[in-house]
Amino acid sequence: MSRLPFGEAMTWKVLSTLLSETQFGLVSESRFVLAIILAACLAHDQVVPLRWLALCSALGLMATIAWTGHAGATPGAIGNLHLVVDALHLVAAAAWVGGVFPLALLLNSARRNRTIEWASLAWSSVLRFSTLGIITVETLLVTGIVNAWLLVGSVHALLFTKYGQLLTLKLIVFGLMLLFAAVNRFCLTPQLAPPIEDKARLRALHQLTRNSAAEVALGLAIFAIVGLLGTMCPAIDVMK
Repeated sequence: MSRLPFGEAMTWKVLSTLLSETQFGLVSESRFVLAIILAACLAHDQVVPLRWLALCSALGLMATIAWTGHAGATPGAIGNLHLVVDALHLVAAAAWVGGVFPLALLLNSARRNRTIEWASLAWSSVLRFSTLGIITVETLLVTGIVNAWLLVGSVHALLFTKYGQLLTLKLIVFGLMLLFAAVNRFCLTPQLAPPIEDKARLRALHQLTRNSAAEVALGLAIFAIVGLLGTMCPAIDVMK
């Protein structure tokens, strides 16, 4: 940002200017505070109120990323809309990918511990995550459409700009995630419902675990693509 060599940029004068006089610096300071609060709450998660504070801190930590990307640079009333939409998009993505990883670990444990208690826990957890998944997917679809309208603007820009082509790749990966999620929800989850036949349950748990791991991998791929998109000029600006 300072256009100085690394050694000259890593001085207190430059860093203090970055932190106190730029939007990126102010947002980074806020996120640093939220990260400390979150870490402290997780270290004492036996206290129920701290769990709620941890949740709020985590949501804030994700949502504030919107102010460091393209949404934070969009001016006027459209910019405010863009920030709200992007914040919701980030929170929904984090909830889905961040939730499916511990779910995969729980399902794997249930597969290894062949007891009624673990089977019941797996069943109830999958049902609760399915509800979360439906909410996050709907949020991602709506906010993704608005984001695409603000950053791409047209089908032509989607197809014939590097930004649009990379966004198309992201949409393809997202579609694969939806496919795995749909199989989990409509084909495998009902097989966990009581009364439980042990072999069928084990097969369903094994496949659910594998599919959840695939969702995590695809989600991480999307995060990488989004990171690249954040460094590029939006397609709508290229086409002007």
